[in-house]
Amino acid sequence: MTPHPHSGDCGLYGLRLMVGGIVMAFVLTGCGAARTRGATTIGLSGLEVFGGKTGASDTTPLFAGKDNKVCNCWTTSDNGGAWTTSLSYVGRPGIGASGEAGTGGKRFSHQGNEPIHCGKVTGARVRWPASADADPFGCGKGVASVTLSLTGLSEEGTFTGCLDDTHLDPRAEPFVFPPKLWGTLTLQRD
Repeated sequence: MTPHPHSGDCGLYGLRLMVGGIVMAFVLTGCGAARTRGATTIGLSGLEVFGGKTGASDTTPLFAGKDNKVCNCWTTSDNGGAWTTSLSYVGRPGIGASGEAGTGGKRFSHQGNEPIHCGKVTGARVRWPASADADPFGCGKGVASVTLSLTGLSEEGTFTGCLDDTHLDPRAEPFVFPPKLWGTLTLQRD
């Protein structure tokens, strides 16, 4: 009997299945309108599941993960929701870079029994520390700060968080792969 080709990488394979499931559900059901009005704050943790084009002047990576309590931390615990976000950006990423500016993107999320919500990333900024030993944003040494502006059918919001994709060298401590994204999503629903 041949082992499953992803048997050694269950976490990433499971995340890819989740992303595929969210996209399929979106195609089958469309985007839903929000059921509740007012502000909602959710913690998000996820991984970069596709890095975008390499060697291009702009790229569109794909991130996916689960919702969790607001903790300003990356965690594997969840509240039963899932999300995906693509972000089109220009600029050079990495330690010492002047920053990246978002030029667009899409987002899909699902919490509990609510319909799938979709929207656009209307603005973004990723700021990098000057060195791998610096922590100017409270994200950890060598970790970038991320701010996104979001809009949807009946909601607007922001995501503020951290992106740790700077420790891709297995000889470096800590070794981070795939890149991790975490933070707080605040949505204002009409």
